Amino acid sequence: MKKKILLPLAVFIAGLCSIIYELLISTTATYFLGDGVRQFSIIIGIYLFSMGIGAFLSKYLKNQSLQFFILIEYALGFIGGISVPLLYFLFVNVNTTVLQILILCIIFIIGLLTGMEVPLLTFASSTKNFKSNLSHVLSLDYIGGLIATLLFPFILLPFVGLFYSSILFGIVNILLGLFLNITFFKKKIATTLIGIFALLLLLTLVLFGGQLLKIWDQKIYKHPIVLNVQTPYQKIVLTKKQEDVRLYLNRVIQFSSADEHRYHESLVHIPLAAHSRPEKVLILGGGENLASREVLKNPLVSQIDVVDIDSTMFYLAKTNPHLTHINQHAATHPKVNLITEDAFTFLFTNQEPYDIIIADLPDPVNEAIARLYSKQFFLMAKRNLKKDGVFVTQSGEIYFSNTVFSCINRTLNTVFPFVKTYHTYIPSFGDWGFHIAANNDIDPDQLTITDNLQFLDTKQAVSSFQMPKDISIAATKINTLDNPIILDYFLDDWNTWKSDFTTNTK
Repeated sequence: MKKKILLPLAVFIAGLCSIIYELLISTTATYFLGDGVRQFSIIIGIYLFSMGIGAFLSKYLKNQSLQFFILIEYALGFIGGISVPLLYFLFVNVNTTVLQILILCIIFIIGLLTGMEVPLLTFASSTKNFKSNLSHVLSLDYIGGLIATLLFPFILLPFVGLFYSSILFGIVNILLGLFLNITFFKKKIATTLIGIFALLLLLTLVLFGGQLLKIWDQKIYKHPIVLNVQTPYQKIVLTKKQEDVRLYLNRVIQFSSADEHRYHESLVHIPLAAHSRPEKVLILGGGENLASREVLKNPLVSQIDVVDIDSTMFYLAKTNPHLTHINQHAATHPKVNLITEDAFTFLFTNQEPYDIIIADLPDPVNEAIARLYSKQFFLMAKRNLKKDGVFVTQSGEIYFSNTVFSCINRTLNTVFPFVKTYHTYIPSFGDWGFHIAANNDIDPDQLTITDNLQFLDTKQAVSSFQMPKDISIAATKINTLDNPIILDYFLDDWNTWKSDFTTNTK
């Protein structure tokens, strides 16, 4: 009777934990190495392949199947539990090639052990009823997988974090092994001690996890960390050294308060100057509200809608003293409406046209962001503009990431009849490019910039349209939803120059 009840329960717990490890490692690999489609595809493939090998090898262990299952739970719990902490350590100590290989080794071992679990439990059952209802038991494994996929994005990632989630479920695996060992093999003291030892190691990681994370974070961010928040969408980190405050999303720098005004003034005031009467402005991204701070300097603007997928960023923009000081409380200004929604979805459903649309979006470091530079996205932006409306998008570093810059240019030119490029030097990032597009031609010589800015004036705005002689538009493909080629361009550009400098992307 014990086996009839406990073994199906063990299948459920084992299935839950294994899928959690797969999701944790895939997400961590994406954070560190980028290209989420590639990482998830390779990791899932290796995981399933190694599960098949594990299932095959399990037949050689069927004579002592339950004892071996208990040992596998110990091993799986320990390896799965330390997987993310280990990857954190490796990230700051090995190069990306070695890191990728080690990630695949870890997921191979986890898949190998996972593949043995259900067959061993099947061998362990001595009841005819259990075997005849194997399909019901396997369904518990699949249900456990479903619950894992729901727990991960809605609870574990935003509230527990990657580091502690792996340890937590490692402990669950080990406790399952200990429970089965005590229930069925009370006299096997050595096996119990092995489980207790593995459990103590993971509990030690829990105890010192906070200190380890601080050490790891400081190796990544250099400057003292004043805010560290994990949301369902991203890891938000603020650092501060003297008066320089920096924002990082998924460890990629978004701005430095020392020179962000150069970026945001160029992004905002040039399209505002290109419109005769900009009243209604849409900002896509820019949840920290630095772009809206600049738009508010134009007295003609009566409405500013800021669309960002992460409500936590809006909350911080309104409450965090470092951000409110920099954005000058723009997030709480009565003209500013904060809309928590995906930029792509918002453009698809919106019916009210805008005078100006400003795409203040991150670089295309993954597929989710790459679509925000696609032909389809630009078509929707055009549809959301009034006839005399102006669209502008940040377009990356023009020298080190020239193919990305060129891809945006060529893609925009398939949508808008008039597209122009301009650039601004930002010490924290480099020579940063922008694209401005409209249904009507824009004459840079006719721009007049307000005189209350730190960096930009009319002369600087006009000269920004003069591109350096050694910068040209490369022959690239068009970026589309079906073929997000811009992600490949971004990764190729980064791989070309990564040995020369540390990544700084908007």
